[in-house]
Amino acid sequence: MVLDSYARLSWKPGTKELEKIDTQFADNREVIERVGARLGEEFSDGLSAWKKDVRRPGWERLLARVEQGLSDGIVVWHTDRLFRQPRDLEKLIDLGDKGFLVYSAHGRRDLANPDDRYILRIETAHAARSSDDTQRRIQRRLATHRENGIVHYNGRVFGWPGKDRAWQPPEGDEALPEDQRAQRPEVPRSQVTAERKAIAAAAEAILAGVEDAQLAREWNAQGLRTVTGLEISGADVRDVMLRARNAGLIEHSGEITGPSTEEPIIPPELYMRLRAKLTARRRGRRPSTAYVGNGALECGACGKKMTSRPHSGTYPDGTKRRQYHCPPNRNGCGKVAADMRAVDAELRAFTIMRLSDSWYAEAINAARARVADRLAEVQREITECEQVQEELAAKLGRRELTMKAFNAANGPLSESLSTLYRERDELTGGSPEGPSTAQPAEDIARQWDHGEVADRRALLIQALGADTMVIDPAPKGGPRKFHHKRMRLVEAQPVAS
Repeated sequence: MVLDSYARLSWKPGTKELEKIDTQFADNREVIERVGARLGEEFSDGLSAWKKDVRRPGWERLLARVEQGLSDGIVVWHTDRLFRQPRDLEKLIDLGDKGFLVYSAHGRRDLANPDDRYILRIETAHAARSSDDTQRRIQRRLATHRENGIVHYNGRVFGWPGKDRAWQPPEGDEALPEDQRAQRPEVPRSQVTAERKAIAAAAEAILAGVEDAQLAREWNAQGLRTVTGLEISGADVRDVMLRARNAGLIEHSGEITGPSTEEPIIPPELYMRLRAKLTARRRGRRPSTAYVGNGALECGACGKKMTSRPHSGTYPDGTKRRQYHCPPNRNGCGKVAADMRAVDAELRAFTIMRLSDSWYAEAINAARARVADRLAEVQREITECEQVQEELAAKLGRRELTMKAFNAANGPLSESLSTLYRERDELTGGSPEGPSTAQPAEDIARQWDHGEVADRRALLIQALGADTMVIDPAPKGGPRKFHHKRMRLVEAQPVAS
């Protein structure tokens, strides 16, 4: 007889200590030896069985072995380690006709026996009710805490004290008894102070138009890291700055529920302005500025934006080859790619030619004139919406406005701003920035050759304006070497006045 062993990480009901999986496996092996069976495989899950929507890979692999006839039963420390939801039990009862057995340190259950099925159904229903009761008590306790301004802690977050989540125990620590092991230390106060200063400065910077990626570079240069010890990204900065706790507020399910008892890092009115600005931004991943053509090139096969990737081989100077390609993991076709240096050389030639062209400079002036009136109107509406948001935030800070009233007023404003920002982007795309007179080709070449990637990219975007540079697929059966004729410019339709 082959019995599989199953363990699930959970808390001991009496001591509230974590019941380790290794301990459960050891008890299960004793049961297997006692009944004269042979151990099949050991499965474990680290997630609670009462969470209805959580996948348990160990449980799923266990069921697969049962259905394939690779095991005759299972051993658990207690049946509540196996299932606490009736639907899990019913899956095994369907297999009961095959004589599937459930052993535990507390006895044996035969799923083919109607009496045992009855008992297991009662035990599982009781366990499910216990889980539901526990969940209700926890939710009510957390709701009471929120009403009283008490923050629910779930590990340290950037800008706040707590246990150091980046700390690693010394080598050999796991072999020691639990009472002799090193304890996770608190984060130094100096680190928390530095993080709080960075948050306060970033709030003003974002409202002034500084990008998240720039702030991430500054934070990394200052020696700041995420709470788990990793380098900070622009997305990390955004997540930190959107945290209501920074303003001494409590947020639940996306809504501000009231003030907390903690000392804020930034004033609530400043935070609400910041929140409105960040949430009104257009969604989606911004193109990387690490390479000139990222996000500026379009696939000629499917129309998706192209990005960069490493490629086999090296260039003559010994650096790794790279390609611009259409990424299939971002809904691209994955069928178009071209050597990066060859493409960049064509982009350089195009930029120099276009920005030194007097006809193009005149076209810029004409484009600006076509959209000037509507652009001014859109900018005026944006300014009005932002001013209203600032007034609402100030009233909220003075407690002249309830949070519910603020959310009701700010929601439509944020939606309007998103639409206006999008239209402004489209209009300014039809009215490129840059000099309105042609520049000497030598000056543009010097700016390109001596500039950083960001400088070259800015020149390219200026040269493209609202137009699009497309890379077509390589001809079938043709030479593998890149040919400049695969690149073509698609001119944008004029913006209606």
